[in-house]
Order: sequence, then structure tokens, then C-alpha cells
Amino acid sequence: MKRFLAALVGALVAAGAAAAATPDLAKMSPAELAAFMTAFPKGGELHNHLGGGTPAEDILTWAVEDGLCVDMVELAIRGAGPCTADNLKPAAAVAGDEALRSALIDSLTVRHPGFRDRSGHDQFFSAFARRSVLPRRGGDALAETLDGLARQNTFYAELMVSPQVGTSRGLGARVGWRGDPAATRAALSEAGLEKLVPAVSADTDALEARARQVMKCGAPAAHGGCQVTVRFLFQALRQGPPEQTMAQLQLAVAVIQADKRWVGLQLVAPEDSYDATRYYDLHMHMVDLLTDHGRKVPVALHAGEVTLKLVAPAEVSHRVRDAVEIAGARRIGHGTDLPLETGAAQLAAEMAAKGVLVEVNLLSNQAILEIDPKDHPYAWLRKMGVPASLSTDDAGISRSELAGDYAAAVRNGATYDDLKTSARNAIAFSFLPGEGLWADPNSYRRPVAACAGQIGAETPHGACAELVARSDKAREQWRHERLLKAFEAAR
Repeated sequence: MKRFLAALVGALVAAGAAAAATPDLAKMSPAELAAFMTAFPKGGELHNHLGGGTPAEDILTWAVEDGLCVDMVELAIRGAGPCTADNLKPAAAVAGDEALRSALIDSLTVRHPGFRDRSGHDQFFSAFARRSVLPRRGGDALAETLDGLARQNTFYAELMVSPQVGTSRGLGARVGWRGDPAATRAALSEAGLEKLVPAVSADTDALEARARQVMKCGAPAAHGGCQVTVRFLFQALRQGPPEQTMAQLQLAVAVIQADKRWVGLQLVAPEDSYDATRYYDLHMHMVDLLTDHGRKVPVALHAGEVTLKLVAPAEVSHRVRDAVEIAGARRIGHGTDLPLETGAAQLAAEMAAKGVLVEVNLLSNQAILEIDPKDHPYAWLRKMGVPASLSTDDAGISRSELAGDYAAAVRNGATYDDLKTSARNAIAFSFLPGEGLWADPNSYRRPVAACAGQIGAETPHGACAELVARSDKAREQWRHERLLKAFEAAR
């Protein structure tokens, strides 16, 4: 680890010296800004769906290796061959034909605006169903994500995954809705839902083992991704009957309590969909009950990922507020409708006071919601003191990387200090356990007493060393501050 960090610090010094021709980000050319943001230590990635993070080229490569078929009508990757139906071709044949390969990549991403006359929203959300991979490729996807973050000098991630999705939702369907969340919870437990926890842990073991194998961790040629600390968020689907969503959420709570690799829960799927809209309040009450208003396990919820183009005005009036005040969410994914909610300024002040962070996804929101980064409420959140951190959402579908969201933030008026805050927030507001290095998260002017005068040093001493040794959060922050200090020393 020490050799790796020493080499990385040296690389950062060289990269920072080349990239930082001027500290005024707004005056940098696009090329300067891209190089600068790639080298800049970005702390962590808090909003990333593992299922949408993989580049389409990798999806196609795996399909070739695994003998899968491509539906040429839907331009979708399907199951294993033989690919004998009229609409099917072997993935190998598609990969070797430039025109077909290009069309398939268009179908699996949002790189082609208006592809098949779909909106960005429809193309984005429908792409997931066309990106079929074998279950074991989850570890390959994890390796790709971690290697990509390491390449961008980012060493912490919380990734959203839906373990045992078919089994848990199937059990929910068999149990059915019992009239209210409490009765349904009891019925699900009686049916043995919590017995799925060991299966989730076993799946997690396999996922991580495959990723380590792909990244050659422990070998002389180990990838940089081996040094990225990863934790998982259990994502439940907000579509379908409520008893199926309830089963996933209830399993999430049990898993988070049993396996420290799982640190929080999420609700996902298009927030403007029929089920997500009609059950929104019910879902918030489910989360409230199951998590004891976020006290039992940490809660991060997609909320406010809508605009007036997607939902009726009444629906943009309460989404983020309900996630914070009813469900007890400590983090909000997207939150783009927040300025349109009833009592928006008061809600923003409440979130600032409580330390409720917004996971800002500029490039994803541009593709899905048609919000240009310069018009995104990220600037207003900063003005209101609401903690925020930049993230990617689904980088493989959006054809982006975290450095791109940081560069896009400059179009939103973000300064270098704003971006430093975003990077620090990605660890301070993570769901890692333990005390952090900072007494004032989102401001970062006052280290905790134990580490006063030591932030950014090579090695912690005394009480600070004890803090870093016992706290996962402090340990990740210490690494980030070292990298940041080296980067800034070269500017």
C-alpha cells in the first residue's frame, strides 16, 4: 500500500503540474479542464449503479466470450446461443461488423440523441433491459468500475446493487399485501425472508472474488482498482406491487445489519413511472417503518429526479421533502426538483441544518431530464448550504466518467473550492462507520481536536493515529487528504 501511494502521489505531482496552468477553472480550455479533473483527487463516488456503469464495448466483449446472441430488431443482447431465430445473430458476428457494432452501442447508451426517436429519458431507462450479461460478469463489472475510479484518483465507492432480486420479490408476491407495512413485514418474516441474508453474503463474496481475480489483486501486476475501498447500497425497485418492493427493502435492512460491506439502502427505477408515482408515499412509510426513520440503517433515496415535463405539478411539490421528513433519508439522489417543491427554501435550510447531502449527477440529468449543467440546481444548493457531492449515476450508459461531472460543474459556476468540498463530502457523508477527521463537514475549516495540525501529513501521530486506526471513515479521509495535498503542492 505504501509503495502504491508513493507512486500515486508522484504521478499526481506530475499530472497536477501539467494540468494546473491556472487556478481559475473557468478560464481553462476544455482540454486543460479535462486533464485537470482527471488528475484531481475526487474523494469518492456515492451514486453509481453497478448495472449501468459498464461501457457498452465491455458488454459486447463479454457477450462474444460467453456465446450470447443479439436481437437485431431490438438491438439488444440476449441469452446464449444457438442464435437460430431470424431476429438473432451471434454477438461475435455483430462485433465484427462495424455498422452493426455501432448501432448496438447506440442502443446500449445515450450517445446518439434521439436514437429510434426515443427521448433521452426513454433511451436511458430502456437501455438496462438491452444490456444482458451472465451473472458471473458482475465481478467483471465491479473490476471495471474500480479500475476506472483509480485511474481518476478516486478511492472510495458506494455501488448500488439488487441482490437476490428475483427470490425476494417472488416471496413478496407469494405473501401478498396485508393491508399495511407493519402487517406485511410480519408476514414476510414469517415466510422466511430474513433467511435470504446468507445467500446475499455468499453472492457478495463471489462478486468481490471475481473482481479481485480480474484485477490481479495481490500479484505484482495488480490493477489500481485493488486499492479502491468499495461498499454496497442495497437497491430496491420502486416498480411493481408494493409487497414486492417491501420484500426487497426488508431484506436490505437485514443484510445491512448482518454484513458490513452493505452500508445503506436505496429505492430505484424511473421516479415518474406509474407505480413509483402512485406508491410514492407508501414507499416512504415503508422505509420509515423498516429503518426506524433511518436510525436502524442508513437511508439514501432517489428523490426529485423529475421535472414538469415528466410529471404533473403536484408531483414535484413534495418528493424530496417526503424522503427527508417521512423516510428519514440522510442522502438524496438527484434532487433536481427541489427548487420547485413547496417551501423549497425552508426545506433546503432544513437539509443544510440536518446535513442531508444531495448526490448531484450533472451529466446523467442532462441526458435524462434535459437539464443543462449550467441550469442545474447544484449552484442553488451550494448557495443554500446544502451538502452536495458530484457523482455519475450510470456512467456506462451516459458515456461519461466522474471527471466529466466535475468538469461539467464548472459550467454550473463551481469554483475549485467547491470541487474540493464535493470530493471531501463524498467521504464525510458516506455511510462508512466511525468518526471523521473534520468537526465541520461541508465546510472543512476545523479538524477534530485529535488531528488538529496533522491533516495532509504523511503519517498520523498520537490520538490522530488512534482515530485513523479505529475509524473506516477517518482512514479514507486521511488517504484523500494526503493525495489532495500532493496535488495542490504541484499547482
